[in-house]
Amino acid sequence: MILSRALAALIFECRLMVRALMCRGCFVSKIVFVAGAGYMFCPWDLIPNRLPVIGYSDQAGFLIAGLLLARFFIPVEFDIAVAGGSAVCAGGLGRIRAGMQSASLVQWLALRRRLLRLGRRLRHMEVQGLPCLLDGGASGGMLFRLLGYRLYWRLRSGLAPRRSDSDAMIVIGGAARSGTTLLRTMLGRHSMIASCPETTVFLKRISSPEAIAERLGWDASQIEAWQRESRSQVEFIGRFAEAVRHSAGKPIWVEKTPKNVLRFGFVRRRFPRARIVHIVRDGRDVVCSLRRKPFAKIDTTSWDGAHAARRCAVQWRNSVKAGLRFRGDPLYHELRYEDLVREPQATLCALLAFLGLPWEAAMLAPSPADGVDPYESRAAEPIFDSSIGRWRTDLSDSDRSATLLLIGPQLMDLGYQAGLAWDAREPASAGAGLAQASA
Repeated sequence: MILSRALAALIFECRLMVRALMCRGCFVSKIVFVAGAGYMFCPWDLIPNRLPVIGYSDQAGFLIAGLLLARFFIPVEFDIAVAGGSAVCAGGLGRIRAGMQSASLVQWLALRRRLLRLGRRLRHMEVQGLPCLLDGGASGGMLFRLLGYRLYWRLRSGLAPRRSDSDAMIVIGGAARSGTTLLRTMLGRHSMIASCPETTVFLKRISSPEAIAERLGWDASQIEAWQRESRSQVEFIGRFAEAVRHSAGKPIWVEKTPKNVLRFGFVRRRFPRARIVHIVRDGRDVVCSLRRKPFAKIDTTSWDGAHAARRCAVQWRNSVKAGLRFRGDPLYHELRYEDLVREPQATLCALLAFLGLPWEAAMLAPSPADGVDPYESRAAEPIFDSSIGRWRTDLSDSDRSATLLLIGPQLMDLGYQAGLAWDAREPASAGAGLAQASA
């Protein structure tokens, strides 16, 4: 199996480069390739052929350089589709259809997208003189726009502190549609906790300054300036947290982004004194809610079906497993959405005891001043528990069975025993594509 996949990938790469060399573009790669082929028959050598091992490395270098240039500058459009598990060329020079098992195609698409973005940045840059590229000030803007914030920070991270000792930070994470917004809103009513809509600043891929500014009502240029002036993500988060605390006039900042649960390891390493809070919810109820949301990325599949249920169940399972790895950490606190809406005071008192803060009754009182996510205004309404157990009516038999086969063990570990004794034998229609959803 491994050998056949490797052979299919090799055949695909060969077809791709041959087609690149035969198309009307790629002039540079053709020149290098032809020069390399001619160099093999020249009477002179940069590296004498009589040398062992490396004697013919110069000829091979020319040929490899031509192939790589052809690979990088191939002017065709890609379309990823399942084609019987093999790479198939169709539609002339315009389209190449490849099997999903071709990891090389996926990697190439990511690299090509990055090169295209780099080219756009180069075309829109205004180069004035020869500025210092690494000073982090206004003159460092050229390199910042050229590389983007992640590569820019990676280049300068050696000059930055590797961690922050700030303890005025609470990081909330959990599977999407698990009540993270409700929890953050209730904590934000505390007189010592500043909260705002999700910022994504702890994630690997942070939202654009324009998107963050729109959620918070800030100036996008200021957020971009903080990114440019920072030498690492740790420094940027520190600047951002200070701005949030100063704006709210409160000493502690709570940041809620559901995918923070996948970055708890980063938080523990870079912010060892920060508190991390993991909120969990019955995965079957999460599936009912998540599959209706556009950010669930269900492709073109109908949301009301076993395939959509499996995709959402896999998202819930991955998020929960990532958070549960930190059980036993003294700065990790876990709570359940069902407890939060049924017994909010007791649940919040336990959380505040973990945070070392006093109880305030105002945390249970909805307020027009609550800053909630733009797409989730219900967090500012009175607490309700009508969504608990919605899977009993919202999930069909096939959806329920497909969900239980994927997340049944995690539900039992979390104490969601109700309904698990139901016959989870999956019909044939629900069983199709299970391995694809798990992947």
